[in-house]
Amino acid sequence: MTLFTIGYEGLGIDEFTGFLVRNKVKRIADVRKNPISRKKGFSKRKLAEALAENGIEYTHVPELGVPTEWRKRAKNEEITRAKMFRDYVKKILPKEPEAFEALEILIKRKGLALLCYEADASDCHRRFVAEELVKRSRGRLKVKDLQVLRPQGKY
Repeated sequence: MTLFTIGYEGLGIDEFTGFLVRNKVKRIADVRKNPISRKKGFSKRKLAEALAENGIEYTHVPELGVPTEWRKRAKNEEITRAKMFRDYVKKILPKEPEAFEALEILIKRKGLALLCYEADASDCHRRFVAEELVKRSRGRLKVKDLQVLRPQGKY
């Protein structure tokens, strides 16, 4: 089984949905705490509509999002992103077994992608969600980070 991850940073909604369709993504699990975006088309309702128009299911899993206050503190450099992620792994992930069970059901239906903002999964909490799912699967689950390749300077 394969679990995809993807970030929409630098993408327009049409480019994003087209990329998902080409990669056979059938469902999105949005792991943002607050599914709002300054980027047109990526707030919860509009995103769900755009995905549905392309035959892709949308599920919001706010329990697995990074707390707003933590993100603000990291942005203001009061804490490092590394510390934010360490705290996330220690304090958030262990408290959400039901959210992981729900994701495991979606994974079995195939074509699931974890969604957040950052293009680079190594700089996003979705990486830790994916790692926990791999651990829970005893290594049977494989993770593939989907990235739109762009020519230099086209961000």
